[in-house]
Amino acid sequence: MNAQDRLVEISAQAKRAEEQGEDGRAAAEWRRYRLIRDSTRDPEDLLTEGVTLSAMALEMIAARP
Repeated sequence: MNAQDRLVEISAQAKRAEEQGEDGRAAAEWRRYRLIRDSTRDPEDLLTEGVTLSAMALEMIAARP
């Protein structure tokens, strides 16, 4: 099964869990979805995003009173 098929399957599972009120299971399925989606992204994009988020976190810490 390719990544796109897995994304479709996992999103369906997450939606079913949401409909059934199983918030914990839905959250876990959505996490799996994001991990699979991110595994198909360009590594440089992921690195850039991580660096940006780290810089934002440092700015927020520095701005605290």
